[in-house]
Amino acid sequence: MTKRTEELLHELKECASISSFLTENQESFTAATLAEQLANLMDAKDIKRAALVRSSGLSEVYAYQILAGTKNPERDKILCLAFALGTSPDEANRLLASGGKAPLYPKNQRDSVLIYGLSKHLAVPEINDLLFELGQATLT
Repeated sequence: MTKRTEELLHELKECASISSFLTENQESFTAATLAEQLANLMDAKDIKRAALVRSSGLSEVYAYQILAGTKNPERDKILCLAFALGTSPDEANRLLASGGKAPLYPKNQRDSVLIYGLSKHLAVPEINDLLFELGQATLT
């Protein structure tokens, strides 16, 4: 059974052997790629690829390459897809992690705006407008 992050962290801090920790918790480690995570979210939210690509603001070819797993996008491109999917901040952070990017950090002013936008389910153009108004770099 998959353990919660907090539980894993507590066990990791208390473990005597990293090898046994890794063996005992194998099923809790996430191995899903960014493309797999995106596919799972599209299924869960019943969003078609074409609709996601259109609302992401990304170029069609580039977005389809990300969805196919042939491109390793930069952080802002993953966030464009997260906004287009209407993800929560936690879901967006899981996407960022699966893409090997830094999570959203509330002590960073721009990231705070992004977390706010995800929480309010803003679309890509809306979050870009808000970022611009606040003097922050836009996603696209």
